Amino acid sequence: MSSLNDQPARAQQIDPDRYDVDLKYLVPEDVAGTLPALPPNHFYFYPPDPAREGDSAITALENSDLFDSYLYGVRRVLYQGRTAWQNILIADTYNYGRVLMIDGAIQSAASDESLYHELLVQPAMLAHDEPRDVLIIGGGEGATLREVLSHASVRRAVMVDLDQELVELCRAHMFQWHQGAFDDPRCELVTADGRAYLENDASLYDVVIIDVVDMLDNGPAQALYTRQFYELLHSRLRPGGVVAVQGLEFSHSDDKPHAALARTLRSVFSQVHSYRAAVPSFLASWGFLLASDWVDPAHWQAADLDRRIERKLGLTWLDHLEGDYLKACFVMDKETRFLMAQPGPLLEDGVTFVAPPDIEEIEFGPTQFPALKAY
Repeated sequence: MSSLNDQPARAQQIDPDRYDVDLKYLVPEDVAGTLPALPPNHFYFYPPDPAREGDSAITALENSDLFDSYLYGVRRVLYQGRTAWQNILIADTYNYGRVLMIDGAIQSAASDESLYHELLVQPAMLAHDEPRDVLIIGGGEGATLREVLSHASVRRAVMVDLDQELVELCRAHMFQWHQGAFDDPRCELVTADGRAYLENDASLYDVVIIDVVDMLDNGPAQALYTRQFYELLHSRLRPGGVVAVQGLEFSHSDDKPHAALARTLRSVFSQVHSYRAAVPSFLASWGFLLASDWVDPAHWQAADLDRRIERKLGLTWLDHLEGDYLKACFVMDKETRFLMAQPGPLLEDGVTFVAPPDIEEIEFGPTQFPALKAY
């Protein structure tokens, strides 16, 4: 472990454009020396001071919700423009660090991207004994690729993304995400529609990760959420293959898109399991799905997971996942289980997704508290 006395000298070598740090908030050496020692590559910083920064002159609007909008205070803009496919904003924010926004919706933030990408990728990669060939559909920032390539067993990682310009922007401005993964010789970067690629390529894969935009708005990306797509995907899996899907916003107050996706996967795979975590920059609880014909997380033991993590990745690669936490992510509250058990439509090619009606519980008072019913 490196000494905190080296922190200021080492931090001065950090390129702020690459790592999104404001060195003026680095804790001084004399103060840092009185604080607990940190692991390598960790530094003490003071949070941004509003009095020192002044009022945020730039704000980014998150308007993906039909009714509510959110504003992010922006310190600087690295890129704003439109590719052939979508509007892109890459900016440094005060609360979440560097962020990527696509078509007005936040996609990833430096402050919590490791949580999101570890949860998306590692359960499937850890479940498989020796994933050699991995397919990623989407994942333009390169962080999904980074997590896949962290496994020494991987000999080929194919990343298929429709927007080459977005990938190049992320390569240039979001090093914390990809960390050089695009240059790994095991990486095959393909610019194509993910579904068309699968239709025209007969390769078989051990693990497939679906990391595409999170809207069921009957747009082009929805073709990567349908039953017909998952039937095609199933045919491209080797025996024992595992699929991980980013599963949209997911909580008891926003369950319908995730539930539709889970139902659709269950029409193709015999084992489909939802899990979730609170991702702060998304302002929501976010869902994921693990699909296969054999993996059942209910049978996982935390100690076994910890041993598998140590064997495959060592003790320092993961920032968030460990056995107990990963098991807990698959546990749903009572209301969510009730809502997920309700019937509803599958996602089908050429069929507009219409969500089922809401279910509201109305408490007609006065309430009879359970503790008083015996009296």
